[in-house]
Amino acid sequence: MNASMRAALVGAVVGLTQFLILCWRGEDIGILDMMGLIVVPYALGFFLSRFGRLPNWGAVATLGPAITALFLLALVPSLRFPPNLDLGDWQAGLAFMALGATSYLAAGGLAIPMHTRLRFLTVGLVAVTYVGVGSAQGLIADAVRAQRMTEAEMVAMVPVLPGYRLTHMDDSEPWLTLEYESDDIEADIDVAVGPKSIATPKAACGEPVPEFRPSGTCKQAAPGVWVRTGETSRTAITTHGDALLQVESRLSMPEADLIAILRTFHPIDPWELSYLVED
Repeated sequence: MNASMRAALVGAVVGLTQFLILCWRGEDIGILDMMGLIVVPYALGFFLSRFGRLPNWGAVATLGPAITALFLLALVPSLRFPPNLDLGDWQAGLAFMALGATSYLAAGGLAIPMHTRLRFLTVGLVAVTYVGVGSAQGLIADAVRAQRMTEAEMVAMVPVLPGYRLTHMDDSEPWLTLEYESDDIEADIDVAVGPKSIATPKAACGEPVPEFRPSGTCKQAAPGVWVRTGETSRTAITTHGDALLQVESRLSMPEADLIAILRTFHPIDPWELSYLVED
């Protein structure tokens, strides 16, 4: 195995280590953990570069993490990581390994003695890859989100809302929450879709889930439809097939209009839904 491939292998191991640290700490990650996320893989890169007998191994181990950091900093405005990483998220694991491998491959192309043409080819290939990934970051994130929803078998349904834009989506299992906005920012609509097994419309009205406003009075507005009216908002709740549906808007929207929205819900493919979000 030539030196460049060994450098890429070192980077893949370093990337996998970073992924494992993030999975291990999860939501408990703090400042010390972030320092460990940098120091531990950095030290591991030095050890593996030396152990793998890479030519000019010190420079490779120094440049590899630096290239990774530069790439991530360039994408900070658009990076979207899953809220909770776990060992079962193999796609995220592969992404960390790929980032580490390409970073160390580029570092090898800069620091390892090789023919000039091969050096330009190696560094250029990594640069083109990074540009491509950076420009398609949104599409990649949408694809990952859709795949995660498909694997979790989440209920995906959306209403028909002419004049509204889907501006945010959260797929924290088992709830799918959607935020819609119109040109009139006062007319926002929040939607929550979950499995029917969670609660009946009456129970969901009395004990709001997932994060809808808890205060208000409940009443049955139509067969199978319950409405909760609070100080500033109104929520309509019903079931459709295997789904529990909730629609919330400001009090300025008439109750009849809110109930009418419930009747427009229809199933949608998670992949199509992911590409509709404008976040």
